[in-house]
Amino acid sequence: MRREQAHVTHQPVQTPSDYVFELDAGCTCLDFANTLTFGRDHLNSYADLLAFADQAHLITPEDAAWLRARAERDQHSADGVLVRARWLRQAIRGIFGNLAAGETPRELDLDVLNRDLAESLAHARVLAGSGGGYAWGWSGRDLDMLIWPITRSAADLLTSDEQRQLVRECGAPDCLWLFLDTTKNRSRQWCSMRMRERRDIGPGAAAGAPRGRGRARRTPAAPVGDASATAV
Repeated sequence: MRREQAHVTHQPVQTPSDYVFELDAGCTCLDFANTLTFGRDHLNSYADLLAFADQAHLITPEDAAWLRARAERDQHSADGVLVRARWLRQAIRGIFGNLAAGETPRELDLDVLNRDLAESLAHARVLAGSGGGYAWGWSGRDLDMLIWPITRSAADLLTSDEQRQLVRECGAPDCLWLFLDTTKNRSRQWCSMRMRERRDIGPGAAAGAPRGRGRARRTPAAPVGDASATAV
């Protein structure tokens, strides 16, 4: 059975990841879940996590610069945040993968989400916006601030009766891509063709190599990570 790889790469945080994340799942938390797809993990360092948050517009450029500098000074804590983010990703994949299959999410996955949600919401604030409106925002800065909006996104999706019914998992036997089906007749079954093409031409894809490997496990084994790393 496939196990999620959990090694931590000590990539210099000042060197941004050059991977371009696919952000078309329709929801931030599902985009985050899809950073592990086709057997490839695109979160191998804190720099990768920072690149995802930056590309998904979860942080400001000022936040990104601050986080890079802080992570360089405290690589141990940054590694801990990465391990924590992978646990959260596994929980999100488990919760919404089960829902897409018409199954009940596991209590263990809900516990992981609720743990991170409690920590994230401690930083949540209602802020005045332009035009007299108000919006959710965040107070303070820390290495784990990249996780805060992801947990909020997962909680919002899970508690929305309407949106929750739209969660789908790609029907291909070798794909665990999650997305919201917003088609008029709710008939979408596949991830984006662009993602299929990226999978086929990516590292390790050989001409004539068999594509189908049987349905992968919906909930991969728990990430081990750096046993010495602790979350902030």
